[in-house]
Amino acid sequence: MIPSQLEIVKRLSELSRLLDAATDEVAVLDEDAVRAKQANEVAYARAFLAADGPMDARKAQAVIVTADAALAMELAQAKHRACRERIRTLGVQIEVGRTMSAATRSQFSAEAVGQWT
Repeated sequence: MIPSQLEIVKRLSELSRLLDAATDEVAVLDEDAVRAKQANEVAYARAFLAADGPMDARKAQAVIVTADAALAMELAQAKHRACRERIRTLGVQIEVGRTMSAATRSQFSAEAVGQWT
């Protein structure tokens, strides 16, 4: 069943609000991801420089010391990617709504109005 023109307009309006909110959110998440990456890189460098021993041992020690920062970075990047995917999905849903709206308008204009058959 094709939704009514009013239902389509309401849904498109809702999707538009969701898209605005997601666009604002992705900007915040992008900054969070950049800050988390920078914090991880600095923590790793400090841990590496503070470690003793051969190169491989210092690298391993730095990875262990910065595991929490690395996880925080990965999670921040995952949230950012998820929000970008939500924005893409909202865009597709808006396009579907526009198509449905056009189909509803075409159906309405093709119907015989006021004519008895």
